[in-house]
Amino acid sequence: MDTFSTVISSSIQLLVQDLDAACDPALTAMSKMQWQNVEHVGDQSPYVTSVILHIKQNVPIIRDNLASTRKYFTQFCVKFANSFIPKFITHLFKCKPISMVGAEQLLLDTHSLKMVLLDLPSISSQVVRKAPASYTKIVVKGMTRAEMILKVVMAPHEPLVVFVDNYIKLLTDCNTETFQKILDMKGLKRSEQSSMLELLRQRLPAPPSGAESSGSLSLTAPTPEQESSRIRKLEKLIKKRL
Repeated sequence: MDTFSTVISSSIQLLVQDLDAACDPALTAMSKMQWQNVEHVGDQSPYVTSVILHIKQNVPIIRDNLASTRKYFTQFCVKFANSFIPKFITHLFKCKPISMVGAEQLLLDTHSLKMVLLDLPSISSQVVRKAPASYTKIVVKGMTRAEMILKVVMAPHEPLVVFVDNYIKLLTDCNTETFQKILDMKGLKRSEQSSMLELLRQRLPAPPSGAESSGSLSLTAPTPEQESSRIRKLEKLIKKRL
């Protein structure tokens, strides 16, 4: 029985890898676009249409074949979201430099993908079923993070204090590594970034009293209380958007 369960799990993972790989060329195309030269916001970009096409071609077949074992289809959806969304954000950071209009177009594209992913369990189905809450939570959290990254990119970087505080407010993982990636997306020189990074270190929440961890450790491993507080802030932002 354990071996059989392992085979099922491996099979689901293969289905995820197949769809994931089909979406890779579209994400590569996204990261290679000249986002600083975008002059106006239009419909969703061709790479988004390509991702949606692959999802519509693959997911209904998988769903139909797993109709009698719905839990495995849910597992497929969850595993795909957990694989695709981090990869999308990784490619998002490669889109640099970005103009204000380019960031607006990327935000529109990101929202389009978010809506498609939320609809993924019942996409192209005549019977509309509410997506499992566990799946919806993953998509909302992951894609909202992508939207917040772009909102920080779009924000003016002066005055510095306002920009840094905005970053801390919008992103749950407010560490120096993510911040530097955002500054790179904005096209700022390293000489300009140093003072901004120093200001971020000063304004990040302090570690709990009595903690012996260094500043760098507190950035990568926030306390449960800090994490909970940031998640609540993010949930409020999500509700405002919806």
